[in-house]
Amino acid sequence: MKKILLIIITLLIMASLSAEIVDKIIAKVGREIILISDLNKRMQQLNASGMAMDEITQFDVLNDMIESKLIIQKAKEEEYEVDEQMIKETAENQIKQVASQFPSEIEFKKELRNAGLSVPDLKDYYIQMITEEQLKTQIIQHNIKSKIHITEGEIEEYYKENKVDIPFRPEMYQIGMIVRFIEAGGDTKNKILVEINKIRDKLNEGADFAELAKEYSDCPSGANGGNLGFFGKGMMVKPFEEAAFALMPGEISEVVETQFGFHIIKVLEKKGNEVNAGHILKKVEANKDDVQANIQLMENILEKLANGEDFAELAKTYSEDEESAVMGGIIGEFAKDTYPEMFKKHLENLDVGENTGLVREQENFYIFSILNKIPEREFKYTEIFDRLKEMVTSQKEIELYGNWIKELMQETYVEILIEE
Repeated sequence: MKKILLIIITLLIMASLSAEIVDKIIAKVGREIILISDLNKRMQQLNASGMAMDEITQFDVLNDMIESKLIIQKAKEEEYEVDEQMIKETAENQIKQVASQFPSEIEFKKELRNAGLSVPDLKDYYIQMITEEQLKTQIIQHNIKSKIHITEGEIEEYYKENKVDIPFRPEMYQIGMIVRFIEAGGDTKNKILVEINKIRDKLNEGADFAELAKEYSDCPSGANGGNLGFFGKGMMVKPFEEAAFALMPGEISEVVETQFGFHIIKVLEKKGNEVNAGHILKKVEANKDDVQANIQLMENILEKLANGEDFAELAKTYSEDEESAVMGGIIGEFAKDTYPEMFKKHLENLDVGENTGLVREQENFYIFSILNKIPEREFKYTEIFDRLKEMVTSQKEIELYGNWIKELMQETYVEILIEE
């Protein structure tokens, strides 16, 4: 980011020096002019940004500057508007980002002062840059992008004409997965259910709800007597919401199960479409026995695989990822350099037909297998349809943009005063 600031400073210095150097007008666009110093500044900007300049001439850059002026002039003429407040805030945020790369704000301002600049100078630069970009985006969207309509016939024709130039689909590997989620087992769940039913019994005997919430609830709200405050429909998970909205003020629910565990809910107040409620929560979480049971099951699956049992059938039987399980555990086809990052280290040294050992990531246990190798081949039309559509769209955009710029140049006086 400090490099970016230095680039900006360089550009602003060049702009300030242009008043002292004898300049030369190199192009006229309507009532505006482009000076040789403007062109030099843009060349410096492109070079400083890391763009390869070997094949870009000054005349190429000048044409781009002329096009930009034509577009902005047209946008102003047609009274396109920008959100000035948003632009101001964006500029301020950009300055904060640049300043954050310095040890302190003092160092940042010192760097600017050394160049004879101030924070307002930098802010003005950003505001101008962002404003022009927004104007260009709006008018191009209206005059070009909104007028592009692509038919499937055009996409198919493009595919046929350019098929020979489309790279082949690389060699891919089909990956299979068996996964078990580390969740509480039936015994653990029943134990928690017994605990919360005992709390419900105490409430039946007249115990204070808030005091029991403070003593027993696993929710942070327990410290406040379980109070959750007011909430409307759609703000809580469905079973909790249905139970809460069915209660009258002062009523206490029976035990309610949600994905978070078991709840006892008390409605304190109702206002319009909202209720003020509290709850006592007992979380249902896996314990050591549940984890060990999953480990034992996965080790049994590994033993079955070692004895030659079919991965696909085992995935259908044991994997808890329903979407891949019905497909025999298949999660997709990947080139070696596109293996899922989280599991890459477990997959990259496997050959076809080999399995990983037991893999634990976060709260899940996995077994992976390289099921098949798919040789390099041509892409099918359906596989790259979206990419083809993007390419046809881009081609049309370029064509429409070129025609539109020609129209603008016919509408506006443009004179180039240097030779190509």
